[in-house]
Amino acid sequence: MKSSTLAKRYAKALFSLSVENKTQDRVLSDLRALHASFSQDPSIQAFFDAPLANGVQKSGVVKKSLESASTEVSQLLMLLAERDRLSSFPDVVDAFQSEIDGANNVCRGTVRSTTALAPAERTQIEKTVEGVLKKKVIMTYKVDPSVIGGLVAQVGSHTFDDSLARHLKR
Repeated sequence: MKSSTLAKRYAKALFSLSVENKTQDRVLSDLRALHASFSQDPSIQAFFDAPLANGVQKSGVVKKSLESASTEVSQLLMLLAERDRLSSFPDVVDAFQSEIDGANNVCRGTVRSTTALAPAERTQIEKTVEGVLKKKVIMTYKVDPSVIGGLVAQVGSHTFDDSLARHLKR
């Protein structure tokens, strides 16, 4: 996942606070919900990115959307709004997810194949990658016609390429 250094710092601070308060799951849930609601309407993201709207105006708008959010998430969004950094919120959500994954010894990856894989094949791939990485793996599966036969799995900096093109190159 791509995150700016700034987003990682905010996420790390939020993670520390949520661990201290034992609210990691709620914070992650609130972050995902707010991110989804902000992403649905492009005008919201445009407002967050607008240089003409100042931090006070953005804080007012954000405050209205935080009625049901946890205290930690509310404080984070208010801080981002006051410092005119709401445009980095999606990166903060990704970085917070990475913090949670790291704490739980989980890594995420993507498998690209020419056809949709059966559940048994998916399970086998996950077990194989878990055996190599010694971590719990959560995979996203995509059909990619450019992969000519076989599949390509990417997890972090590791690439498991079992495509026909790779075999032919070897």
